Amino acid sequence: MELEKASARLAPRSPWQAVDLGTKLYRQWAAPVLWVWLAFTLVPFGLMLGWSLLAETLWPLFLFWWLKPLWERPVLAWYSHALFAETLTLKQLFQRWRQYALPGLASQLTWRRFSPARSFNTCVWQLEGAKGEQLSQRLRALNSYPSNRAGIMTIVVLHLEQFMAMGLMVLLYTLVPWQFSLEWSDWFYDQGALQMAIASATLYLVMCVTEPLYVACGFALYLNKRTWLEGWDLQLGLTRLGRHRASRTGSTLLMLLALLLPLPEPVTAQPSPRNNEEQQQVIELLAGPDYMPFEERTERQWKDRDDDSDSWLEKFWKHFFDNLDDDEQQEPSDSPFDIPDAVLWILFWGVFAGLAIWLLIKVMDQLGLGSRNRDSTPVIPTHVAGMDIRRQSLPKNLRDATEQALGANDIRLALSLMLRSALAELLRRYPVALAAGSTEQQCLRNLQAAHGEPLPILYLQRLIQAWISTAWAHRPVDAETVRTLLADWEQISAEEAANA
Repeated sequence: MELEKASARLAPRSPWQAVDLGTKLYRQWAAPVLWVWLAFTLVPFGLMLGWSLLAETLWPLFLFWWLKPLWERPVLAWYSHALFAETLTLKQLFQRWRQYALPGLASQLTWRRFSPARSFNTCVWQLEGAKGEQLSQRLRALNSYPSNRAGIMTIVVLHLEQFMAMGLMVLLYTLVPWQFSLEWSDWFYDQGALQMAIASATLYLVMCVTEPLYVACGFALYLNKRTWLEGWDLQLGLTRLGRHRASRTGSTLLMLLALLLPLPEPVTAQPSPRNNEEQQQVIELLAGPDYMPFEERTERQWKDRDDDSDSWLEKFWKHFFDNLDDDEQQEPSDSPFDIPDAVLWILFWGVFAGLAIWLLIKVMDQLGLGSRNRDSTPVIPTHVAGMDIRRQSLPKNLRDATEQALGANDIRLALSLMLRSALAELLRRYPVALAAGSTEQQCLRNLQAAHGEPLPILYLQRLIQAWISTAWAHRPVDAETVRTLLADWEQISAEEAANA
């Protein structure tokens, strides 16, 4: 995943700002996403609708609705590639169907079917491919405080879908000539084949709009959470700053070369004030919208509002607490709000005790006093500093892949392959707890603090120094240094394997 190719500004946002980004992604790619949705769902919906009409039952249509997590997978795959400047064709989506549609699908179609955070969690299953305990660790990290508001977003889109479907059905029934239907109840309550077909087609047309929107908003929430945890905006800013400094260094060298060339006649150089141009550029970059986003809010209030006019909710609570303290009322009342005081106090103290126990458990977990029977073995992360270190993402032959990158004069790629392989192997040999979004230096410090400085960790320190010099400082090391590091790693791996 190359963050520099992202067509949207990856910056920390509030959850609702992230949802707004999802709506913009949907509006930008509404037409191609609609074709993706139709390509994967139109034929299944037609078959299930025909089956439902022939059997005179709603179970086939219910099955189509239950399979919505499956229909959303191609749309998410298209969004995830289009955001990083790669447009997938329908042929490619059909060919890669098993890769993006099967991870986590069984749980989403069974016990997690009614999860309100489905749009957010689908991105973890489909885009990261984590399994087992790593998946649980990843879900806990991404769903940690602050909340993503994915559940509330699901409720909003669900109501939007229902309102749009009802509105479209009312519009269609309104356009029916009166000589065909003189009673609206016949259309809304009759279970004939025509009414069933119209209602089902209406709901499908609405889903053609709401489902791509729902997937885009969930994908935007996922990107926003990873931006907060992994510092994608800082990574992009530092990369741009490094490129700018590299270009300025090249311009300075050209100016010095021009000044050293012999001139036909001497000229007097006029001094030009620099005024700390580089420092000013850094200040302008940090003060830009990438690092200091701002928002404008507009609030509306009633003009000349009468404080005596309470809403029905305020009247309810006033009546509720007035009856709660009314000990002189002896006669029974038919009001539904007249609840016995004993029942109310039992409910109140039950809720209070539950909250107190929950807070006590949370505090004990934070202090390390509870849950001692849990497995304390650290879980190997799937990503470190934005780099994928899963086994399936690493080359099978590290030397061949590194030599191929060096042959193409791509020092950064060669070091990236070596660093990812070294991190994957060292974290497997020397497990250590890492926070979400840890950098290379933080990973190295945690390894040194937990396991000291054996030979593999000292080698990792040299490799990280070469990586930082190449990737961040834009002072790439030479190819011989890379080959030396590769030979040292192979020697260390052979010694570790012999001592195992």
